Amino acid sequence: MKKHPLNYVGYPAPLSVAEARARGATDYDIRSTRRFLPASWGIRFDDDSSTRFPVPTWADDKWVEEAQLLLAMSHRHPGIVACRETAARLYGWPLPRALDDATLHLGSADPNKRIRRSGIALHRLRNLSTIEWLKLPVLHPLPTFAQLAPLCSVTSLVQIGDAAVGDWKTPPQFSLTSLNEYVSDTKYLRSRSKLEAAAELIREDVDSPMETDLRLWLIARGLPEPIVHPAVYCPTTNLTLHPDLGYPEQMLALEYEGDFHRISEDQWATDIDRVNALRAAGWTVIRVAKWTDRRQLERDIRLHLGLNPK
Repeated sequence: MKKHPLNYVGYPAPLSVAEARARGATDYDIRSTRRFLPASWGIRFDDDSSTRFPVPTWADDKWVEEAQLLLAMSHRHPGIVACRETAARLYGWPLPRALDDATLHLGSADPNKRIRRSGIALHRLRNLSTIEWLKLPVLHPLPTFAQLAPLCSVTSLVQIGDAAVGDWKTPPQFSLTSLNEYVSDTKYLRSRSKLEAAAELIREDVDSPMETDLRLWLIARGLPEPIVHPAVYCPTTNLTLHPDLGYPEQMLALEYEGDFHRISEDQWATDIDRVNALRAAGWTVIRVAKWTDRRQLERDIRLHLGLNPK
């Protein structure tokens, strides 16, 4: 299990205009925004008062801004939670680009609830299953994942599911078993067939969406599904290594190389040592990058697996 360190960032405390006045602020103080920065109608951030919140080391400024706005909105509207795309972003899931917009998606169990503000979409939810994620009110990961099904392709759902059950940016947020149980037991589930198709393809222990893409591409090309992180004992290093994907019977490993592998000297050296150790153990290693010629890649894999070329 990876370690997932957190930073602790001081968020300006959200408060209502009435609370600001109770602290001695004048209307001019509130309107001038020098101390009380606007968050939403009737809600300000008190720049002189802050609370330390945990923030993932991978989070960017957009993540922090979204978390702060969620806190402000939950202060004004108790009981609301982040849902849909917003919850997915806060969880660190790899959303398709078309869904990665600036809208704050909020959920409420109150059928009469209204929030009229530009940039905010309110969704009234039949069952509001809430957790506290990094001190933020967020819809539980399982219904959040189900909410994305009507919006995503099966491939995108598998990418997201691999991240959610794996140990990529965060510890696993649900298990594959609990996902299957949720899909089968939940009534009135939209895009159920798409969720079932995705659940059949989600695998645990995946490190990145690029590995997911490569695995799904292999399946789509009619190749056998590779094993995720097969265990390979390497006698020259006396270590057990785990290539990204592999075919243990044919002793063929596939290693996906992202840009970080190319620009980091330390990572590059580590990758060379890994490949040398795997090859010394008798394995063939094929390295794959985003610019790899996929037709040639398929021919190489078919040759090593003893399959007829296409």
